[in-house]
Amino acid sequence: MYYNALGNAERIGMAISDDMVSWKRFGSDPVLEHGNRGITGDAHVQRMGKLWVMFYLGFNWDDSRNYAWDTFACSYDLVHWTDWTGEPLIKPSEPFDNCYAHKPCMVKWKGTVYHFYCAVDKDNNRGIALATSKEL
Repeated sequence: MYYNALGNAERIGMAISDDMVSWKRFGSDPVLEHGNRGITGDAHVQRMGKLWVMFYLGFNWDDSRNYAWDTFACSYDLVHWTDWTGEPLIKPSEPFDNCYAHKPCMVKWKGTVYHFYCAVDKDNNRGIALATSKEL
């Protein structure tokens, strides 16, 4: 299980269980974090062949972005993660998500990837938005 953990910044921790009832934190460090500020959170993990992909939100890691966005990291063992360093998967781009575009959930169906995310506008209106891997 991956969860949001607080410290100086919000980061992603991991817990393990043999019975899905009793859980124990894995290690003493987060499995994914970005320094001492901002948010690295709301992990959504999927398997793609031999690779695990953790989709998650980022916010306020440094002064280069003043919005929340969705990004991802990859792992072969669910413990050691390599961050994507390219452009965000989703970032504010429409009137309905011009403040935040974050909290990912991905589904692949009939060859199309559906990326659901929380969209928040400048008036704090919230909704679920959808981006797809191809024009529908």
